[in-house]
Amino acid sequence: MTITPARTPGLAEHLKDKAVAMRAAAARRPRDTDWDEEIGAVCVADDATGVRKVRIGDWSLIGDGGPDIGGFGLGPSSPELLCAVISTCLTHTVLCIAALDGIALDRVEVRVRARNNDARFFEVASEAPAVPYDLTAAVLLTGPLSAGQSAALLAAADERCPMLRMVRSRHGIELRAVAPDDATDAVGTTDRAAGVPRR
Repeated sequence: MTITPARTPGLAEHLKDKAVAMRAAAARRPRDTDWDEEIGAVCVADDATGVRKVRIGDWSLIGDGGPDIGGFGLGPSSPELLCAVISTCLTHTVLCIAALDGIALDRVEVRVRARNNDARFFEVASEAPAVPYDLTAAVLLTGPLSAGQSAALLAAADERCPMLRMVRSRHGIELRAVAPDDATDAVGTTDRAAGVPRR
């Protein structure tokens, strides 16, 4: 008798659970206004390293630059964090669509690359764009899906990924100075304890 070991739960199993959770949430919150939320992040630099300490709800991370800009390389640069944000959002968009469409996936890998030129920070004249440019996202989907399913899934994710839509469009941002006593209100106090839903 041949004994086939049970398959270790993986991404495909997670997608089934994800679909159940998403459909239940949609039933509880059927109006688009039910999903409106305020989100935020706080960054502080206050010590001899100049490291940028970021707080996002219950989570923390740091950003830093290399020696040329007076940093210590203790964390990713802001343009690198941008690539990370795009890659995680696109990955999650793929997972959400796959879950609701019943597409089994074993692995999703998204590699985002960009060109970046910081010459202007060093007062060096440059004709290069002042923002990260030539962004590309390479997506590898692994699982029992056909080429047609893969193409359709990527097309849907390309259209619906919030961060892709953000970098492809123009959005304004208000920048204002605040007094120390007003800093908390200016940056917000959004956190998980307040019941803010997370995508």
